[in-house]
Amino acid sequence: MYNLCIEFNFLSEITVKILYAEDDVLTQKVVVHAFIRLGHEITTVDDGQEAIDAVENEKYDLIILDLFMPHKSGFEVVEHIRDVLMLKTPILIISRSHLQESIQKAYTSGADDYILKPFVPEDLVVKATRLFSPCR
Repeated sequence: MYNLCIEFNFLSEITVKILYAEDDVLTQKVVVHAFIRLGHEITTVDDGQEAIDAVENEKYDLIILDLFMPHKSGFEVVEHIRDVLMLKTPILIISRSHLQESIQKAYTSGADDYILKPFVPEDLVVKATRLFSPCR
């Protein structure tokens, strides 16, 4: 017997509510455009504390975080979402840090995936799509 899993492109078939925490305005614009053009709803915040506040007050289908932001780091935000709020919302990290230590810490904190800056917007969308795959 074979275990077949067909991957559907959920991000182009449904509207996804996304929270994006990033302190770099140019990167914010690139990411917002990548998801808006697919018809998704994206909320942006500029620092880690605003990300925590947003998640505590609203339900999101996907959370995208920069690692190094003012007030709270992406690591702290992930840990708060996983350990305090006990949410299983998929979390995707976007960071300039190529250090294996940072990448590993992001995963051990509870992030589901990681993409390095600079990135191709389509690659970001593919990673986000995988987080909604029935094969996940």
